[in-house]
Amino acid sequence: MTENPDSTRGKLLISNSSVIQDFFHKSVVLMVDHDDDGAFGLVLNKPTDQTMESLIKNLPDTVHSNKPVYAGGPVDNLFVSILHNGKQTADPGVEVVPGIYMARSFDTMLEVLSSDQIQFRVLQGYAGWSSGQLESEFDRLSWVVSDLVDDSIVFKEDESEVIWKEALRSKGGIYKYFVDHTKDPSLN
Repeated sequence: MTENPDSTRGKLLISNSSVIQDFFHKSVVLMVDHDDDGAFGLVLNKPTDQTMESLIKNLPDTVHSNKPVYAGGPVDNLFVSILHNGKQTADPGVEVVPGIYMARSFDTMLEVLSSDQIQFRVLQGYAGWSSGQLESEFDRLSWVVSDLVDDSIVFKEDESEVIWKEALRSKGGIYKYFVDHTKDPSLN
């Protein structure tokens, strides 16, 4: 059965490990936008060897300076963003789903980093699809779509594959079964 929604904005895309073998292998992508012109998302579970301190010039020393930066996708590594749940910040940015924001402002990033109450993830790069490209990938069964987007997946700090499995498990049904009962869950 092909899962091909009109829009994936505000949803998770979970890669089908038996189809996708490139950068997106066992990836979880938070979709920021999706319309007739294309789609834009941020990969949540690909930590890099870089720390925020090494990526962001003039970053004040905080308890978060050595946190890893995540590869948000294979497009434009000069694109740096922060996903966070700090509604109280002066300019939280775009609300992707209720309570989770994406910002690109250095000031917002500093405000988030200075708080011990805000969960966040800093990402370099993004995932982008031209018009019709993502829909074509749905036709090839490359992705599973999940409506369950919350802090427990978006800000989970764990191994890449663990986050991927948790996202599938949260989808329930046959996806949960494969994660719990097979060594390498395939979504077919």
